[in-house]
Amino acid sequence: MNSFTLLPLADLAPQLVPLGGLLLSIIAIIVPFAFVATIVAIAMFNSRKKTQLHHETIRLALEKGQPLPAELLNMPSNAEKKPKPNDRREGLILIATGAAFYFLLSAVGSATGKPLLQSARWAGLLPGLIGVAMLINWFFDRREKSNDKTQA
Repeated sequence: MNSFTLLPLADLAPQLVPLGGLLLSIIAIIVPFAFVATIVAIAMFNSRKKTQLHHETIRLALEKGQPLPAELLNMPSNAEKKPKPNDRREGLILIATGAAFYFLLSAVGSATGKPLLQSARWAGLLPGLIGVAMLINWFFDRREKSNDKTQA
């Protein structure tokens, strides 16, 4: 007869619980990086495939002796033409975000009576002051563009 007996799971719990916690922590660290790497790999694959199709189209047209239009020769850039930055809009958004953080943390801190949360309200200054800097930059850019127009 076989004298091999299976241990009940309750006897294995002290060894399995730490192992499960270790495995979970390793997965929690690796998965976000794998997710980002997957997104980058898909983007690179799609870009490469688009370039290959463009070259294939040009090659087939040349083999058949068809004239190539100028649009076909100029390879479209992968990135669409980005709109120029709107410092005024971004600055106003950051000022509003900073004010919202300030008032939120003030209200939560006074409601809970925790002085740490009340002092954390000053963290709202970070986006708020960045927004002020962007508005100042917008003002000087606008002024510089108007000076360039009057000189031209």
